[in-house]
Amino acid sequence: MDLETLYKTYYGKLYAYCFALAKNRERAEDLTEEAFFRAIDKAESFRGESDFGVWLCSIARNLFLDEERKRKRPQKYDPPPDLFGDWEDREDAKRILIAMNALEEPYRGVFCLKVIGGMSGAEIAKLYRKSTNWVYVIFCRARLKISETLEENRE
Repeated sequence: MDLETLYKTYYGKLYAYCFALAKNRERAEDLTEEAFFRAIDKAESFRGESDFGVWLCSIARNLFLDEERKRKRPQKYDPPPDLFGDWEDREDAKRILIAMNALEEPYRGVFCLKVIGGMSGAEIAKLYRKSTNWVYVIFCRARLKISETLEENRE
């Protein structure tokens, strides 16, 4: 079967399963899509011992459980107070977002994934196919660039 046929055949059942797990439409959609991506990426490991739909559901279940474990872990990173301060001050927040959006890639992407997305360095490293150390260097440089931009605009 080609990918399009597999997708059309299993999407509804997989989404229903993911919705039962997540109890949230957006999260179920994300789980469903990620399960398909993982299945495509790991297609050579499918041995055919079970139905393809069962295999997809097991991938989705593992993704869901991984997310749940991550949610229960305490966050290791706290944004520096000097950079973010009181977010209730809309003008400061606006200046920070403008400075963040002015960053070039990969600085903007890493910064957004870490601060706004709450992703760990290891997760970001996987996305960029780089080392965790690379992520932290890029993140620190992004913070520095944002701080410098904010200082320049205050003068």
